[in-house]
This record gives sequence, structure tokens and C-alpha cells, in this order.
Amino acid sequence: MILRELPDLAPRPLTAVNAGFRQWFAEHWGRENAIVMGWTRDAEFPPHTQTLSIKRAWGGDGEDYLLPARRLRVDADHCLILNQGGHYGARIASPVPVLSFGVFFRPELGAELAHAATQSWARRLADGDEPGRVDAGFAEHLRPADGALGAELSTLRDAVLAGRGECLGDADDEAWLEERLQALLWRMLATEPGWRERSQRLAPISRSQHAELLARLDRAADFMLSCQAQPLTLDDIAGVARLSKYHLVRCWRALHGATPMAWLAQRRSAHALRLLQDETLTLDDVAARSGLGSRQTLFRQLKRLGGAGGQALRGRLSAAL
Repeated sequence: MILRELPDLAPRPLTAVNAGFRQWFAEHWGRENAIVMGWTRDAEFPPHTQTLSIKRAWGGDGEDYLLPARRLRVDADHCLILNQGGHYGARIASPVPVLSFGVFFRPELGAELAHAATQSWARRLADGDEPGRVDAGFAEHLRPADGALGAELSTLRDAVLAGRGECLGDADDEAWLEERLQALLWRMLATEPGWRERSQRLAPISRSQHAELLARLDRAADFMLSCQAQPLTLDDIAGVARLSKYHLVRCWRALHGATPMAWLAQRRSAHALRLLQDETLTLDDVAARSGLGSRQTLFRQLKRLGGAGGQALRGRLSAAL
């Protein structure tokens, strides 16, 4: 299933126009591979139990995923993997259009590929096509959409925009989608150990509890990235991590090589650079929506990052497009 427009579902009203689509959608959703993408400024999908999925968004203020007790915002720089059986909703509220991009894997695909990844070639040859299953559990935290995983997502987005899977239900398109999603899932499985092994950087601080410490710091990073347009204090961040602010600073520096507030300033500046590409936004708009607050702070951060202020950088970006 490939949808190039966000589905017309509840809480939008049921009409004679969308009734047929909703029936078709209910018959297919959660049973097969799916890509759902579309541009919008305003959308809301209530919580449902979903299959294994990966999310990313481009443009605007990104997209919020509403998990129990957490709100996580994906954008061009950060993606999110949610495990099979996860119960969550989604919301977009942006003055600038957002391209929402979600990949949903058919049930058991993750478990089957995770099992295949553990097998030696001798075992694979002996088993033939006998499927096995291993829990494909991923850390449900925002992670950078760079490197090989981010490239895989961008390539898949571009392929769908170019027209692959145009005829819903066509066997060739379903086979193409299965192959592409298998390639994406292999990439996800390959990068997951490295994502979790970051906890080793914390081992000198807490030899026995560094995995738990990593989970707390990642939860704090999720909070910072999802609320970066708001004023945040060290106490706010430490409260989410359930650490004292003194331990937070020490552990954050060990994990990220910078203090929490310096790390946040870097993310806000990167977001501001993206927003500068939208010439409908004033520099005041960019400063407010990136979390930098004022034109003066925007200028100082961008000067430090790119050697020029907002107007000069905007000119460079426009010339590069």
C-alpha cells in the first residue's frame, strides 16, 4: 500500500465521498507493507495500535507523535522507530506545509528479518525458506536521520514521489515495496547495535547502570528536540532525565561531547538554517520558531555556525538552490 496523500480518517467526518476509501483502508491497514506520505499544515490522527514503523518529516515544524506520557517530534534531521504493537497518535500543526513520511512494515517482517540476521550462512542454507522469528525491538527515541539510514529514507521518499507504486494492489508494485522495505529494515537492524552501544561512553561513570543512564539521557534529548522552540532550563531537562543537574551535565558531556545547553543551541541553529530556506518567514519568525528567541541571538549563533548572519546566509542558501 502506497498513499501519497494523508488518509481521510476519523476524527474527520464520514461522508459519501470518503466512505469507500475508509472501507478499503480498514481491510488493508495493519496487514501489509505501507508507505503513507503527504503535505499538510494541519492533521490529527487519534491513537491506534500499529505495526513496526519508522517516521520522518520534511518542512515546517515537523510532526508530533503522541506516545503514552511522551510527545516526540520528527523532522528532516531526526527520525523515529516505533515497535510493533505500539499505541500512539500523530499531529501536525504548522504554519508552513510539512511532508509527513511514515513507513509501516507488515506484521512479522521485522521478527523474520531479525531472525535471518542472527543466522550463519550454513544455517541459512540448511533452513532454506523456513521462517524463524526473533523480537526486533528498537529503542523508541529520536535519532539523527543522517548516515546510511537517513539516506535510505530519503531515497525511498524520492522513489515514491517519482511514481513507484502508482497502481495500488498491482503485484509488481507490491513486490517492489516488499524489496525496498526489506532493504530499509536491514539498514535499521544494522544500525541499532551502534545506537545502543553509545552507552559504553557512560561506563566509566556508571559501570553497572550505563544502559539505564543512556535511556534517561535519550529521553531528555527527545524532550529537548520536541520542545526546542520553547524556553528550556537545565532544571527542566534534568527533571525529564530524573537526574540532578550536576550529574546531567557530567553524563551529557561524556555522551555528546558538549554540555546540554550547548548541544541544544547547536540543534536550534541547525533548525534555523533550515527555516531560512523559507523566504516567507522573517528573521524574527526564524528566531522564534527555532527556539533562539531573538534576532540578536539568531545572528550570534548563525555567525558562529556559518560565519554570517541571517540575511547573508539566506542569500547563500537561495543561490545554492
